[in-house]
Order: sequence, then C-alpha cells, then structure tokens
Amino acid sequence: MDRNFLQILKKHRRKYSLMEPQDVGKLIYQSEFGPEHMVCDKGQAESSLIGEWNVLPKDSGGVLPGRGEFIREVSSSLCRFPLSVCETADEAKLLAHLFTVTAGEHRGTMKGLEEKLEQLKTLHIPGMEEWAAAWKQEGYPPVHHSRIYRETYHPHYRLIKKEYSDYFPILFEIYRLAVRDKPAVIAIDGRCGSGKTYLAGVVGKLFPCNICHMDDFYLPLEQRQQNWKEIPGGNMDLERFLAEVLRPIRAGQKIFYHPYDCRKNGMGEVVQMPYCNLTVIEGSYSCHPALAAEHDLTIFLTCGREEQRKRLQMREGAYFSAFEKVWIPMEENYLQCYSIETSSSLIMDTGTLEITDKNKLQKGGMVT
Repeated sequence: MDRNFLQILKKHRRKYSLMEPQDVGKLIYQSEFGPEHMVCDKGQAESSLIGEWNVLPKDSGGVLPGRGEFIREVSSSLCRFPLSVCETADEAKLLAHLFTVTAGEHRGTMKGLEEKLEQLKTLHIPGMEEWAAAWKQEGYPPVHHSRIYRETYHPHYRLIKKEYSDYFPILFEIYRLAVRDKPAVIAIDGRCGSGKTYLAGVVGKLFPCNICHMDDFYLPLEQRQQNWKEIPGGNMDLERFLAEVLRPIRAGQKIFYHPYDCRKNGMGEVVQMPYCNLTVIEGSYSCHPALAAEHDLTIFLTCGREEQRKRLQMREGAYFSAFEKVWIPMEENYLQCYSIETSSSLIMDTGTLEITDKNKLQKGGMVT
C-alpha cells in the first residue's frame, strides 16, 4: 500500500479544486497501474506523444521537474511529466522512450487500487462513493479526465518514473550521444554517496550500453607509491584503464580486463564486454585529467555533507569510519586538485535535485 497516497491526493485537490470523482479515480488508477494500459505499440506511443507535443503552444511556459505549480507526483514512484517541458522534438522523443520503459516496468494490482479507494472514505468527497461503486461494477477500467478538468487545466503529460523525471536533463544529454552512430564515453564522477552507481544503473536500464566501474581499477597495494594517500588518484591504475577500456572503445573493439579484488588484493576473473556505441564510466577518479581526452560527456554528482554522512552510514555501517578518516579526505583532495566539479559538463546535487548545465550557462540559456 502507498501510505503517502492520501497526502498526494490532498495536494491535487488543493491545486485542482474542480476535480470531479472521475479525476480522483484517474489519479488512483495512475498511482496503482501507471501507464501500462496505454502502451501496446512503442512506435504508436511515440507518434501519439510527438503529435500531441507538436500542437502545444510553444510559449506555454513549460517548467522543469521540481519547479512551478504543476503537481506531478501521483505515487511514491510515479509522476506526471508535462509535455511542455520538452523544448525540442528530440526531448519529446526521449520522454516517449521514458514513458514506454515505465509502462514495461510498473505493475499494479486490483487489491492495491481497492485499498486506495478504501482510504478515500475518510475524505468524504461528494459523489465519490457512488462513482466508485459504478466504477467497480464496470471492473475498474482506465479513466479519462472529466470535461471540466480538461477545459480548465489543459492536462498534457505522460506518466514516467520519478527518477527519470529527476534526471531528465542529464538523460537527454546521454540520449543525444546514444543515438549517434559512433562511440561515446560518459564519465560519472563525484562525491562518495552521491549516487554515481545508481545513476549508471538508471542509464543502463534506458539505453544499450556498457558500464565500467572505476573500483575495478585500483592499484594493488604493492604497486602504490609510499605516499599514495597524498597523491590525487594515487590508488588508481589509470594507465591500465586507458589501455584495457578507453582505447579499445575508440578503436571499436571489445573490452577485456581483470577487475581488482580488494578482498584478496589481486585480480579477479576476466570481464568481457562486447563493443557498444555507448559506454558509461562510473566512480571516483573517472574524470581524472589523464582520462579526460576520451570523454564525450562528464557528469559530476554531489550532495550536502550531512546528506552524504547519512547515506554512507546507512550503506557502509561499521565501515563508515574508514570513509570518514581515509576515503573522503582522499577524494576531496582529488576533486580540489583538479577542479573536477567546475570542469564537468553537468553538475547535479542529488540531495536537492538541482542540475547545472555548463553548456547552457556558457550560451546564456536556462539552467535547471
């Protein structure tokens, strides 16, 4: 059960005061089943979205995720993403892709829907009980917005996972590289606990790609310099990473490498990856200047100190003290020494979801 659903519904009713019982029913249906009933054919879904986007007034004042007055949240994991956010046809195509992926991933149950209907009884919405009874008799089919809702609020949106909405500007830059017919390398660097591995996993779900982890390229202890903790990147085998990953990618070749196993301070079984146009490199030191010439896009993730501490304590448990004493100071030394954050193309604070696009800053455009 989505225990936050009533709070979400209350927000919608405060903002959209002309909601009728069927609009409440639509919100319930969407929060439970997402867009799964709307996508029978991916090509048709994209064509329909592009057609709808094409007729929207281009001065409709689209706002980016997390901004403005449009209430997006429909559940703890899904949101309504306005078509007006898309400034170009390519962005609309990406939204169509995110929409169809969401439809394939999300599943709901009739039990969950009926639990939400039961929760509604505490709100005493006029006409809701009668409408819900008739809806149940019909077998709970998908619901359209009411006429007054459509005419008053002009809803033009698609349901997608909230994480796709949060990362939309970043995903768009990756999408532009993914559809090119030549190799592209994306580096995701940033502070530990900021979500680098998580973002790489999201990209891996959305686009055909290889994902390489910098953790696989630590130097064995006996190969590190005596003062390696004071050297930015002194624990990394960057030459091996260039030779076994980045250069083969540029040559259109398969990737073969032995990942470093910190538990035995040695190399693990060989990793083999077929050639793929898109490669994602994630982890601290992925934007090291020694590797920079091979990157097509650099993404820097960060979060506030307290948020970082909370995340790492949850993730590492008793091992957190090692991060606090060793790994975080080493990481900060590297980030400051090479100005990694300010030199990255895209910067995201995963605590606030604020994204800075350096290209748009340089062009004087809007920054999310």
